[in-house]
Amino acid sequence: MAGESSITSEPMLANAVLRGLSQGWLPGLAWLDGSGQGRSFVGAEPDLVIEGDDMAQLDAVDVRWRADPSRVWVGWLTYELGIDFMLSRRAGRGPRPGLCLRRYPAVLERHADGHELVHGDPDAARQLAGVLERAASAPMGEPPWPLEPLRPRLVPEEYRERVGRAQQAIAAGRASHVHLSQQLGARWKASAPPGTPVRVASAYASLRRRRPVTMGALLEADADTWFLSNSAETLLGVRHGQGLEGADLVRVWPTEGVRPRDPDPARDAAIGDALLHDPRERARHQSIVDQACEDLGRIAVPGTLYAEPQPQRRVLPLSHQLITQVSASLPRGLSLRALVEAMFPAAGVIGSPRQGAAQVIDELEEHARGIHGGAIVVLEPNGLSMSIPVRTASVDRYGATLCVGGSIGGEGDPEAERLRTLAEAQAFAD
Repeated sequence: MAGESSITSEPMLANAVLRGLSQGWLPGLAWLDGSGQGRSFVGAEPDLVIEGDDMAQLDAVDVRWRADPSRVWVGWLTYELGIDFMLSRRAGRGPRPGLCLRRYPAVLERHADGHELVHGDPDAARQLAGVLERAASAPMGEPPWPLEPLRPRLVPEEYRERVGRAQQAIAAGRASHVHLSQQLGARWKASAPPGTPVRVASAYASLRRRRPVTMGALLEADADTWFLSNSAETLLGVRHGQGLEGADLVRVWPTEGVRPRDPDPARDAAIGDALLHDPRERARHQSIVDQACEDLGRIAVPGTLYAEPQPQRRVLPLSHQLITQVSASLPRGLSLRALVEAMFPAAGVIGSPRQGAAQVIDELEEHARGIHGGAIVVLEPNGLSMSIPVRTASVDRYGATLCVGGSIGGEGDPEAERLRTLAEAQAFAD
């Protein structure tokens, strides 16, 4: 079933979701938020959940999704799920299951041009629309940022020492570069409104108002934990029937090379131009593109793999990035599991080559990344999309935990590398 809804504007939809969350009207919420620039999906009260720490569980999801493609699935994969599979070791190291995919009775889909569809069971669709319309009638206002400043859990000296060790591993030939991360934490402000759902709604409303991105997300992870994602990175997208001779088309967008923005327009433009023409950044970016081509080439229809010859500069609210699109047609009948196993996690959150960089990361990082660097997934009637949840916080009754990272090469000042990671956290600054 696909029909029209009556949430007539993107701000009205955003208010409805946030107000509905704060009132407890949307249990099991999944909101993939295009912030009025991309597609958005909203669902609540999933009727089927498949979760665990085994990639093979994707087969059960795949069978049910293909049997009824009108039903939308939303969920996530953790970084540890992919790394454990890649390194052939026992899974289950994170604080929650590495794989969680939920099927929703009804999901509202909204496009940037204002077009809306509702997928799923007609009765569930009417119920969802009614909840959203009721919530939309209660203005949300502009709640203040409810979190204290984020603080690194590593002292500066320790992070600089880990950067040095990563550079030693690169010099030894174990990797060409390594994406190293650290954790930050923040408590709720004393002035924050009572109740975790209200605080979560307040935080995400402020986040999307100040730093809108096309691949944002607000997901209920469990009864006391939410994921707040301010990511613009896409791991992959599949469109049914748009490839060669009606095959499925897959596109990936390797992203590597970043510079923080400057409030002065002239300096900001110069920073973006310098990034685009920096030979070291271009070489590092190309290594990630080459890795994506290698990964995708193993599963693509021969002769259909294509990578744009030059990277593009993408301008985000807080940074300039280098990005390249790579595309291919997929063989008929390729399973969801085979696609994920080939492409996940993204090389941009590990380094190059992936396996060597992953082993270096294992030795240097003591924290579980969890959803950071994993994937947020939507399976829908026309295909699937997976974002890369960077700039993504895990929020609970105590406050927020955020992983931030940056790519380490064989050269570079460890203190500058540390400050680059902290720049990634600015989306969550007051």
